[in-house]
Amino acid sequence: MSSHFNYQINYGAATTAAPAPARVDPAAPLYASEDGVVASLSNNECIFQVKRSGETHVMTFQVLQALDQVREFRSLDEHVSRILATVPGLNVQRDDVARVLDSLIKRRLLVSDRSFLERAGAAVDREPAPLRAVFIRACDRPDQAAHLLASLADNERRHRANRHYVLIDDSTSRDAANRHRDLLREFARATGCKLTYIGSAERERLIEKLARAVPQAAAHLPALVGAGERGRFGGGRGWNLALLLSAGARAVLLDDDHRLPLRRLEDARDGLDPNPAGTATTRFYRNIENALGAGEEVDEDPFELHLAVAGHPLGAAVGRQRYAIDPQALRGLTLSRLDHLHGDAPVLATHHGAYGSSRSESGQWLYHLSAEDRAEFTRDRDSYLRNVEVGSIWYGYRQARATGVATFTPFALDNSVMLPCTNPLGRGEDALFSRVTELCHTGALMFELPVAVGHVQETQRRRSSVTLAAHTPRFNYFVADFIRTRLPEFSADDPAQRLGLLAAHLRDVAGASEQGRVRQLQEYLAYARADLIERLQGQYDNAPDAPIYWQADVRSIIEANGRSLITPGVPRLADWPENIDGAGCAERLRAETSELAGFFEAWPALWNYAREQGERLLGAV
Repeated sequence: MSSHFNYQINYGAATTAAPAPARVDPAAPLYASEDGVVASLSNNECIFQVKRSGETHVMTFQVLQALDQVREFRSLDEHVSRILATVPGLNVQRDDVARVLDSLIKRRLLVSDRSFLERAGAAVDREPAPLRAVFIRACDRPDQAAHLLASLADNERRHRANRHYVLIDDSTSRDAANRHRDLLREFARATGCKLTYIGSAERERLIEKLARAVPQAAAHLPALVGAGERGRFGGGRGWNLALLLSAGARAVLLDDDHRLPLRRLEDARDGLDPNPAGTATTRFYRNIENALGAGEEVDEDPFELHLAVAGHPLGAAVGRQRYAIDPQALRGLTLSRLDHLHGDAPVLATHHGAYGSSRSESGQWLYHLSAEDRAEFTRDRDSYLRNVEVGSIWYGYRQARATGVATFTPFALDNSVMLPCTNPLGRGEDALFSRVTELCHTGALMFELPVAVGHVQETQRRRSSVTLAAHTPRFNYFVADFIRTRLPEFSADDPAQRLGLLAAHLRDVAGASEQGRVRQLQEYLAYARADLIERLQGQYDNAPDAPIYWQADVRSIIEANGRSLITPGVPRLADWPENIDGAGCAERLRAETSELAGFFEAWPALWNYAREQGERLLGAV
């Protein structure tokens, strides 16, 4: 245990004038205090245990109060001025406070920006797993796939990477499947790249092979990775199959409505933004053609750009100039908000924004834009009515960032450690995958690059009707929020064991009485809608000068969600039929949580077998 602090800050009647505010020196080093747990020793002293290191220190309560005032990264002069200005009845000189802060620095309770950045950049890089293939999920949209393959062919001619491409076809139309095969043959002739097509027949062969090798998972395989069902969105099936075929390696994941090149905004900048609350940038365009030409084309090979990060520790990325953290970017942040930025944290997935069509089915997120983006969103009534449908936008970040979870489909994946499966059915499979990955791999990161991929849907969608209605999440978001808000912290280190614990909790939900399941759905919907109301009310109150048509729509969304709280009705999730009753909702919750639990229980054995097979499994198609 450390020895006592010898400095005492005395409190009494204030006899001096309030100190002048400190001048902010942009060149001065910044300091922030460590987080810790406090236990009282006496009326005057306490034990402070540092959360990060476990070190303990004995100090007076007055020193502890000073430590609490310097939690944000700021210069020493700023910290001294804050303590003198905020602690009532303080009767000391600036030099006395400065000596206390100096003692805290020597005991490593005040961390400098340089020390923090050394911590974030300290990692031993390793040779990442090889890239297995670029996997493309396709489903009944050959025209979209044609655009994607044409852009990939252009990229191959430019960079001559000669990668392996695998098209996972979830089409229910025979004509669409035949067209996909023709497109792949044309792509192979144009590029010389290795191509693999996986349709319904190829899936059946893989399912039979996996079922023989892992018989305990056989009952789950048709739903987990099997062919598509007409009328039900099942993007998670192709996702799960790509994870098995790339087990033990790295992979890139594309959808058929994507297209290259990657693009960046003109004001994008190097470096990594350490602020976990950093917001994305949204820009709006008159039509899809204008959106597709927005920003600047990225000259580099898009795959190498992402693979330079995916599969490496964070420290290897921030150690390079492209993703270095500017010390001044730490200003105002506390160490507790930067816990995720440790150098040896593995980057398991990389993400990027999108230009063209929106990737969301609702536009409620538009009413949480920054003031700058809101001004463009609401520039005039005609453009506002066009923008609410979110059909022609650029969405992404100006600067790279690292987070524990992400919302949209990743680009590059490090599947050398077991990545979990996602729900094969329903939208929101990407958000669920991200949340379960965070659960399985504590401290691992998703890395967002300040670039965007083209995204062009087959038809323009009207989103305003969903936007203005009461917020009704889908089942996959229900599970993701259940993990985030209801699950305790797991102690197990093994990701397979953690996945099993998640399955047990889902079975616990399924095992509740019908009344209990209805109540859980009611509580969840009330939470989701009340949270939305609170956030929208804050936006409304902070934008008194926003156009009246924006204000009217915000009020409409608040009122729609408020009515659903007062008269909740049937606790239906968005995937379920509109005419379902309460008993039907309870049964759907039981069936779908049980099925998902079964997938999670079967997955580790499937993934381990696929890893042992390696390239042979993909070659067996």
